Amino acid sequence: MDYITHNLFGVAIYGAQDRKRMDLKMKIALLATSIGSSVIPDIDIQWASRADGSYLINHRGITHSFLMAPVWAALFFGLAVLLLRVKDKRIFYTGLIGVLLHIVSDWTNAWGTGLFEPFTSRKYAGGFIPNKGYVFWCFAAFAALLLPFFRGHEGRLRAIRSFWVLSAVYVLFQIGHSVYVISDLKSQGYDRVAIRADRWPGGISYYAKRDDTVVEGRSELGGERNRIVQSYRTDPVDVDALMQDSRARAILLFAPFVAAQDLGDRIRLFDPRFAGRLGMLEAVVPKGG
Repeated sequence: MDYITHNLFGVAIYGAQDRKRMDLKMKIALLATSIGSSVIPDIDIQWASRADGSYLINHRGITHSFLMAPVWAALFFGLAVLLLRVKDKRIFYTGLIGVLLHIVSDWTNAWGTGLFEPFTSRKYAGGFIPNKGYVFWCFAAFAALLLPFFRGHEGRLRAIRSFWVLSAVYVLFQIGHSVYVISDLKSQGYDRVAIRADRWPGGISYYAKRDDTVVEGRSELGGERNRIVQSYRTDPVDVDALMQDSRARAILLFAPFVAAQDLGDRIRLFDPRFAGRLGMLEAVVPKGG
């Protein structure tokens, strides 16, 4: 998920909480924790170089794992105690919610997330929510427009909480559409399926593998249910040998499945979801690694 949306989630976490009986220090600690915990996993940008395939492994890695969620929450709780002399368990729980929301929201899009690091370097991707959170921005704008019409503390809470209600409905809608697309493809005999949602609801690109063929297609609500855009052959490869090459290993760990093309003395590997779009998601390596 993009940086703006993560910050937006942090503000919404803070705004949705009942702060009527909180003193100023508690409010400051809660605000800082809400926003800070919603963005802290992306600290790995500082050491994840975009220059090559290592970025695929380093970004959204250990800092985005479920194992780190209570660690990050404890960090913000400790900072609240140390800097503001605020010792309230709500700080820890808010930090935990913020970090988990960051991790899970990153998993929902097609750019993989290392949910179970350090136990495995494999990246997991849902693909049913786009990486750019334009829909969430619209919901936030709608909630902000409601604020002048709601008077009093309880009214403002309802206005802000409407953001989370709308977001939940949107996510459930996207899940339902995605389950339908994946189930339909599975019923046709495709054994591997990956999806990538459009930036606006209603459209999904899918990538499916059956035997030695990979297809790229579209499913649009109110339009064509299953429109194949292109298809290509994928050749069997020795995955264990390819894992010895750092470029190939990064793609194999990142992608839900890869397409492989035998070029004679070399093998071309690529993630079909991003073929031709991101150079780091394609590699040509010698046979045998």
